[in-house]
Amino acid sequence: MNPTDLPTPVEDNIVSLFLARAADKQQAPFLWERHDDQWQSLSWQVITERVFQCAAALRQRGIGRGMRVAIISENRHEWVVADLAIMLIGAISVPLFTNQTSTDYGYLLEQSGARAAIVSDASLAHQVEPAAQAAPACLLLVVMSPGRIFRSFANLAVISWAQLLEEGTRATPVTAEDAAAITPQDVACIIYNSGASEAPKGAMLTHRSMIANLRGIEDRFASLNLANEVALSILPLSHAYEHTVGLYYQIHIASQIYFVPRPEYLSTAMYEVQPTLMLGVPRLYEVMKDRLEAVFRQQGPLAKWLFKRTIKQGALESQNLLMRGISLPERLALTLLIRKPVHRRLGGRLKALISGGAALHYDVGAFFQALDITLLQGYGLTEASPVVSVNPPGKAKLSTVGTALRGIETKISGQGELCLKGDMIMAGYWDDPAATRNTIKRGWLHTGDLAEIDEDGYITILGVKRDMIVNSGGENISPLRVELVLTGLQDIDQAMISGESRPYITALLTPSATLRAHAKRKDNPEAWIEKKLADAVQTANAKLSSSERIRRFTVTDEPFSTRNQCLTADGEMRRKAIWDIYGKRIDALYHRK
Repeated sequence: MNPTDLPTPVEDNIVSLFLARAADKQQAPFLWERHDDQWQSLSWQVITERVFQCAAALRQRGIGRGMRVAIISENRHEWVVADLAIMLIGAISVPLFTNQTSTDYGYLLEQSGARAAIVSDASLAHQVEPAAQAAPACLLLVVMSPGRIFRSFANLAVISWAQLLEEGTRATPVTAEDAAAITPQDVACIIYNSGASEAPKGAMLTHRSMIANLRGIEDRFASLNLANEVALSILPLSHAYEHTVGLYYQIHIASQIYFVPRPEYLSTAMYEVQPTLMLGVPRLYEVMKDRLEAVFRQQGPLAKWLFKRTIKQGALESQNLLMRGISLPERLALTLLIRKPVHRRLGGRLKALISGGAALHYDVGAFFQALDITLLQGYGLTEASPVVSVNPPGKAKLSTVGTALRGIETKISGQGELCLKGDMIMAGYWDDPAATRNTIKRGWLHTGDLAEIDEDGYITILGVKRDMIVNSGGENISPLRVELVLTGLQDIDQAMISGESRPYITALLTPSATLRAHAKRKDNPEAWIEKKLADAVQTANAKLSSSERIRRFTVTDEPFSTRNQCLTADGEMRRKAIWDIYGKRIDALYHRK
């Protein structure tokens, strides 16, 4: 393929891309934050000035090419400034989640060899400070909103964000020529995977790999005619998905980005901001679905009936079971009475919702499709910068994760594993050549995910290779498929199944918050929850094959979370940690008479 035939961006590194858009937009609003119940914006020009100040200060503090700087913060404009400034001087940003432990930070700062850490506030600084002191290479800790006075240590300077920017105004300036000196093969960032079953590994994403991903994303969304969009940012920027698609793709198309301060503020933000784009994980869309259903449950019988009819009509349309001429008047009426009011509740301007990070329940996708809301499920992994596939707008297959982006080759190995090749592949794992060799073989990235590709190129993810269960009858069972069916039911929030070398499948279930709330009003809450979960399991079993069906289950003491070490920072189950807590209880299910 001739490079001139590629879709834009034409820039070959992330910083040059940002500077080009900023030069065009200048005083136009760019990043929005909510302060004192008001949305306040910072322009492209202001962010550019602060990027240069931050870059100059970091370089004066001894941060140079190839050095690593960790960012540990909630989404806010300083996060974006720091990320761009680090890359501008040829250094490497290391985004970390804010919900990790001091032990996690100690490992990650030391493993990455971070020279500095930039954190959001005093609370996080309190956790990161001992880890930074213990990390041999870390010499600087920057606190965006100190809240209290910090003192420096013999081996660790502690300063505020304001002080850092003030230092930048007096330091030797960094210029756009520094951005031009960045090469496509330079590492832009190191993003650590979840470490669900082993120590986290840092994927080295280069400017080439990220730009290649942006080109593929733009090609996929070309039919949406995206430009000057309004995007809501709710996922952590430390997640590869939000980092590339929620930030740098939005920069590329010159979007205004609104940082939602808290998940519970989402509904209000959608109404106030009227976004045109939003990225989310499946759980977010499940909550949106539940809330929309709750709105109509509280209305009169006619509104409830019309809403149910709209969803049913959408299901029939998706299966081509409605004749267009006969159904058109009803469709127009339901659009006027139901679909348009729903669209207004979501701001009224949505072009697309994008789902990634985990598998989306079919019922959730069908629900939004029935309401004429474009919800596009995709698939990716950090090692691929990260987007691999997305359902094409107007041509979605709800049970799949879409087709591979332009520029990505795919194949299924003899073991059924999805393998990828293309410029978007990472350079390797930081300081871990053995893991790199085990993951990238002859130019092909082995994803670790089992998949099928249909005749149209649509990919279906069947499960994670390492998690596959082989029962005592030799049958292969995908935990992902069974757990999705279980958590797709309103009474079950979380599920982990077991059955390796066993005669049947058992499940560990977390009841939904609604179910737990209702149980408090019952004489015997535990027995009532068990009965409701038994009914839910029976419903799930009707959708599963005989080898997948749940024979017995037990209930968690509390939801899986990062606090109890049952979830990784990005929400993936730590199966070993869960087994360590509940293993004896699960084993007992196989000995019960």
